[in-house]
Amino acid sequence: MRHYNTLKICILIVITSFISAFSSLDARTSADSSDRNSRLQAQRRARVEEIISSMSIREKVAQLFVIEIDRREDSATLMEQDTLIRDCGVGSLIVMGGYARKFVPRLNQLQTMSKYPLLVCIDGEWGAAMRLKEYKPYQRQAHFGRLDNAENLLYKMGVNVGKELKDLNILVNFAPVADICPEKYLLFDSQRSFGNDPSQVERYANAYMLGMQDAGIYACGKHYPGHGDTEVDSHKALPVMNFTKERLDSIEYVPFKKMIDNGLAMMMIAHLCIPAIDSSGLPMSLSSKCVRDLLQKEHGFKGVVITDALAMKGARGDMAQVDVDVLAYKAGVEMFLMSTTPAESIAAITDSVSRYMQYVSVELPGKPSNDFTLEDLNNRVRKVLMLKANAGYFDDGFSPIVKNVEKKIRRAARRDGRLQRRIQKALDASPKPALPTIDRDHTRQLDKGETRR
Repeated sequence: MRHYNTLKICILIVITSFISAFSSLDARTSADSSDRNSRLQAQRRARVEEIISSMSIREKVAQLFVIEIDRREDSATLMEQDTLIRDCGVGSLIVMGGYARKFVPRLNQLQTMSKYPLLVCIDGEWGAAMRLKEYKPYQRQAHFGRLDNAENLLYKMGVNVGKELKDLNILVNFAPVADICPEKYLLFDSQRSFGNDPSQVERYANAYMLGMQDAGIYACGKHYPGHGDTEVDSHKALPVMNFTKERLDSIEYVPFKKMIDNGLAMMMIAHLCIPAIDSSGLPMSLSSKCVRDLLQKEHGFKGVVITDALAMKGARGDMAQVDVDVLAYKAGVEMFLMSTTPAESIAAITDSVSRYMQYVSVELPGKPSNDFTLEDLNNRVRKVLMLKANAGYFDDGFSPIVKNVEKKIRRAARRDGRLQRRIQKALDASPKPALPTIDRDHTRQLDKGETRR
């Protein structure tokens, strides 16, 4: 018996030694990995600072603009895109439709023209299929509202969507929609909201966001501070939402604050008039009280702030596009989506920053406001460039060129198909009434403002 106990003790000592050795190895490996990541981050930050110091004011401003790349293939459109990328130095693109087989060669062409790698964005609320026809669409957000515990499915959907977009070098997805939408809008309209329950929308939007960002792309919450409960389409007019601060805090803000707490990379500001936030009548996208005071200071958002499309009537009203873009800059916005006058607006903001620098030490008439300091511009372009840097865009050996498109489309089809069937099975088993199916043409109607935003 004594020999047996001795043997047992020896075995326990050996096992404990092995566990201790493996734990030490794991700790060393983890520490080494952390050190490597810290060094890599430091190198990327240093590279961004190096780029900023070499840029002209105009190049910095141009990095903040996002222009459209769409189905149009006429020579005038292509020439305009070439000029904006090659000569103006615009920093980002948004994919608006067509086929990946056609879009990717054009994207590769524009990447070769650009001095710095382009950040490519998309509206992919239900996956790449929202814009690219080779892909099969995921179920729309309102359908998930029929499920009681869909967080796991939405996280996996986020991962899959992130993978299919990253395969095409699309690193920003303007999703999820985190608007609280009344039931009457969920049946036949765009079905872009997860529902009318703030708690459910909070959980579902957050799960989808985390999945995308864990897959290596940047999610963008929209439409801050909440565009769900209005019958006015901001493509056509400026909605006015006369809600109290208490109502906004208990309903509209809830999903956005959750995503902010969990590391949301970007936030899209809606074209809404909310007097409780800013009594001036300005759209939230042009309001410093919304962008700087509410989103960044009160809600603590540290990511990149982008407007909704600036050509929309809700932003422009009767103003000239350049004036709208300058107001958005003064509000604190860091990326400008789909201005109709990008070259002119870049020139106007550049001029304001340049004039501020000229007058900075002398009080003379016509001195620009403090919104146009060089330090403030540098802070904005730094945040945009860090999106590119953290994706490896400035690492040695990186190439923005996308290859093997057909293979990537097939791989996405297999991966997405399996999960889409699981989601549909869960929806079929739900006791809640099914929602009507909306076809692909609805996306084009949405872009034209022919249906609710």
